[in-house]
Amino acid sequence: MNPMQPTTQMPAATEERRKISRAARRRVHARELRVRRTQAALRAQLPAA
Repeated sequence: MNPMQPTTQMPAATEERRKISRAARRRVHARELRVRRTQAALRAQLPAA
């Protein structure tokens, strides 16, 4: 499964608030952390203007 492809709708976009499993929440959080780390690493490689 490609993490960049949104396969499921995010709960905020759906009308009814349904309970997200704890495992799903952890996966989303882990992905956000991974994205932030890679973005920070890319910014660190840019020459300081």
